[in-house]
Amino acid sequence: MLNQLRVERYKMWRFTPLYACMLFYLFTILYVTLGGMNPNAAAQFHCMHDGLTEGIQDCSFAFLWGMLIAWYVGSDFADRTVHRSIVTGCSRKGIVLSRVIATSVITILFHIVTIIGEVFLYGMKYGFSFEGFNTRDIIWFLEVCLQLIAFNSFFVLITYICGNVYSALVTSVLIATIGGNVLRNNLQGNYIYEHSFFCFSKSANSADLIPCAICAIIFTVIFVTAAMYIFQKKDVQ
Repeated sequence: MLNQLRVERYKMWRFTPLYACMLFYLFTILYVTLGGMNPNAAAQFHCMHDGLTEGIQDCSFAFLWGMLIAWYVGSDFADRTVHRSIVTGCSRKGIVLSRVIATSVITILFHIVTIIGEVFLYGMKYGFSFEGFNTRDIIWFLEVCLQLIAFNSFFVLITYICGNVYSALVTSVLIATIGGNVLRNNLQGNYIYEHSFFCFSKSANSADLIPCAICAIIFTVIFVTAAMYIFQKKDVQ
């Protein structure tokens, strides 16, 4: 398992789409910063902490995360990394877990960039002040990290079901776009959807955090177990 994580660390440094997507992220943040805020948003938010609130629950880039996960994990089938790992004696369960951990690091990193960008944007608009920030915000962020891990586990499962980087890419982008972007606009206020890993916790209140955390843990266990089972049965060439 430790050897697999070392391989994943090396692979992440050489994963070119990661840098391309990060540049896209930074460009988007810069564009919004220089272009000014949406007038409707300006009427709703009045301090830098509100930027943090928006950033933590922002899942606008779900389609991008789904693409990265499928590309990162699916490329192992294309370049026979999975085959070499199995031949050298790595357990299939360890391979799945290492991919879940690696992709979770990637998406959490991207989400941190999103949060920092939102905080900076509102700071520029309303002044840089840390009024309103507290330890509950940290707990809120950590709970969203649990939801991101569940999100990653789901798309790792999809990629292992597909067993092909191209089909996994198309499937993941479509599902992530529908689940994280389209349904968000149509199921606002829906209890089940708003406590799923496609919609992050809306506040730092226990009424939101606890059910979201429980659902995230349950789904992570289910998805990782299913991915292990499917990969255990899959014939890897």
